[in-house]
Amino acid sequence: MKKLFSLLLVVLFMGVMVFGLVGCETEEAVETPEEEVVDEEQADEEAVEEPEEETDEPEEALDAGAVLLEAAKDYFAKTATDNNIMPPADVKEMLDSNPNSIFILDIRSAEDFEAGHIPGAVHSAWAEVGNIMDRIPQNKPVVVTCYSGQTAGQTVAVLRMAGFDNVKSLQSGISLGWVEAAGLPLDETGMNAAGDLDSVSSPAAEKEEIIWEAAKEFFAAVASDNNIIPGPELNDALEANPNSFYVLDIRSADDYAAGHIAGSVHSPWSEVSNLLEDLPSTRPIAVGCYSGQTAGQTVGVLRLLGFDAYSVQFGIRDGWVEKEGLPVVTE
Repeated sequence: MKKLFSLLLVVLFMGVMVFGLVGCETEEAVETPEEEVVDEEQADEEAVEEPEEETDEPEEALDAGAVLLEAAKDYFAKTATDNNIMPPADVKEMLDSNPNSIFILDIRSAEDFEAGHIPGAVHSAWAEVGNIMDRIPQNKPVVVTCYSGQTAGQTVAVLRMAGFDNVKSLQSGISLGWVEAAGLPLDETGMNAAGDLDSVSSPAAEKEEIIWEAAKEFFAAVASDNNIIPGPELNDALEANPNSFYVLDIRSADDYAAGHIAGSVHSPWSEVSNLLEDLPSTRPIAVGCYSGQTAGQTVGVLRLLGFDAYSVQFGIRDGWVEKEGLPVVTE
């Protein structure tokens, strides 16, 4: 009986030991995941950071002067390969081939336009071109016509700077070019107003928006001044005061050397961009070329930059020398 009792005690003791060991292992196994869960929750809390407040800082506004200067330099660089002038014969050929292949903008007076114009042309007063820029297409050649080509030249320069790379002027204009030199008729009459056309163009980017606004100001200003100075008027001013005008001659170096206005400065047309930041802002600038057309383009650019610029009427060759017989020097 004692042996049986002793055996039972041993079995009971062994059971207690086994249960204790299993209990410890289970407790350790349960405690470990609890620690891991706590660690994961802490990691998640650390990973979730408060988002930084976004500040909507306004973009720095473009400098209008810098935009215009960049466009001006680009304009003159391109004149090395294209003078932006179309002969009357080329215009006539395009019209005969397909009347819709070309857009002709006539900026003469309404009366002269109604009396006779190139077939298919549309009219705008020169001072109103800024208000019809959106009617000018950009998907076909555009030719601007005036009387002699000088005001059309200014128009072409301003429009091309504003993004109309398809615009040229009619060589020597309607009176001197189309009628007198080419002997072509103006057999369409009546009014075709550009303002009646649908809007087809707009500024392509912020830089162009700046140039469009400057262009509108330019065209509004020509209502009171055509930016052209007759040779005799310039000559009188220079004789009274040689510094009254800064005279810029953009003909070839050879033609400049053969005879130019006394005191004038020479620059090839395509290199005028190198002078832009050195031109005087305190006195007017007179630009001379051969017939006045490329000088007209130059004046258009200079005006957008804020210079008080004028083209010599009919140029140095055709106006100053041949028409007016004014003096030139060769030094």
